[in-house]
Amino acid sequence: MSDQEGQTPRPLQDKAAGPEGRKPLVLVVDDMPDNTYVLRLFLEENGYEVMEATDAHQALTLARERKPDIAICDVIMPVMLGWELCQKLKLTCAPKYLPVIMLTSKSAELDEIRSYESSADAHFTKPPNIPALVEAIDRLLRAHARTAD
Repeated sequence: MSDQEGQTPRPLQDKAAGPEGRKPLVLVVDDMPDNTYVLRLFLEENGYEVMEATDAHQALTLARERKPDIAICDVIMPVMLGWELCQKLKLTCAPKYLPVIMLTSKSAELDEIRSYESSADAHFTKPPNIPALVEAIDRLLRAHARTAD
C-alpha cells in the first residue's frame, strides 16, 4: 500500500526537530532540477531545511558531509537507480538511521514493492500529494526520534 493517502500536515511546532532543535534536514535527489526546486519550495514552506542533489554520487557526498535527517529519492536516474541509492545512503549514514522516501513517475505496484525491498520507508508516485508527503516525513522523523531516545 502506498503512502499517497494522508492527512493534513501537522502544524510546524509539532514537527520532529533535527539535532539541537534545528529544522530537520531533507536531502532531495532527482536528476531533474525542476523537480528538486519544486520540492524544495514546498518543504521549506513546511519548516524543513533542504539540500538538493541531481545525481547519486552528489547525494552520497552530501549525505556523508551533512548527515541528513531524511532523504527523498527519485527512482529513475542515470548512472544509479534510486533503489540502489537508497541502500547506499543507508549504509553511508550508518550507524545513524536514515529514513528514505522513494518517488517515481511510474505507478506500477512492482515499483512500489521494489522500493520497499530496497529498504525504503515510503513510496510516492509523482507528482506527490504534498500534504501526504509532509505527513509521511513527519511520521518517519517522529518514529526515528522515539527509537533514538
